[in-house]
Amino acid sequence: MSAASEAFAGLGHEEADLGQLGSALASGVLAPSVAGAGGLTSDLSLDEILLLHSVGLEPVQVVFGVGAISVLTGVWVWGTGLVADAHDAFQQALSTAKEGIRQQIHASSAIGVVGVEVEIQLSPHRSVVVLTGTSVRPSRDEAGGSHFNVRYPSPFICDLSARDFAVLSTAGWYPLDLVAGAAYVHAPRRGVGASIGQAAQNVELTNFTEALYDAREAAMAEMQSQISVVGGTGLLDAKVVDRPVSFAHHVVEFLVYGTAVKMLAPSHSHPNLSTVLPVDDKVRTFEATSLD
Repeated sequence: MSAASEAFAGLGHEEADLGQLGSALASGVLAPSVAGAGGLTSDLSLDEILLLHSVGLEPVQVVFGVGAISVLTGVWVWGTGLVADAHDAFQQALSTAKEGIRQQIHASSAIGVVGVEVEIQLSPHRSVVVLTGTSVRPSRDEAGGSHFNVRYPSPFICDLSARDFAVLSTAGWYPLDLVAGAAYVHAPRRGVGASIGQAAQNVELTNFTEALYDAREAAMAEMQSQISVVGGTGLLDAKVVDRPVSFAHHVVEFLVYGTAVKMLAPSHSHPNLSTVLPVDDKVRTFEATSLD
């Protein structure tokens, strides 16, 4: 039996022998299985690669997806309600980026991508979404048998780290897709009397707080709808962006995105996790006199 086979034999969802896996990786034994003819590329740490192997997956290559959609001129002028064109541009940019990354997943014979980094850019004339992550596929033994027993009908995309993916799958839950809700809402103008009355005192700017509440409700409702569309039962690691738009200060932006998940195992199981405290932190010193 090869070093690679010995490293993965009978692992299932058990903890990998990091010594064996590390030796196999260092010696290049895994190269034909993991990298193929093109070679392995990964933005994962060694620990994350080992954890992926422990649940039956291996990295293939770094993949990218980009969506850049134009925003019509004039949509940022003063108005009321949602800025629909800005919302549509963001969702189209996200869909284009996800489609681009899925094409690369298919090309690399992978089943999904983990550790996706999401970069969102908004300017007066365009909405840009950039996705970067590492595609993964089932690791196989010498007989061609797969170590990963979940069959995805379409490639999954998740912004969970490889570490989180390993813990989640050990518990019987799996990621499905990256979903997002977005809303851009005009904060209504204050009346002349309100502006004069608020000039000399600290008061709540109700036009902005109400706009933010409206944006939040719209974005959260859209994200919940997308979770249902992809077949998920929940969302993990939600990221929230809420701020005024820099070039249109009367518009409030609210974005929320994360990974939709679903339990695919017959039942939930509690992973056996261990707490590890690093002991190689940098030593920081100071002079006692600095406390005076």
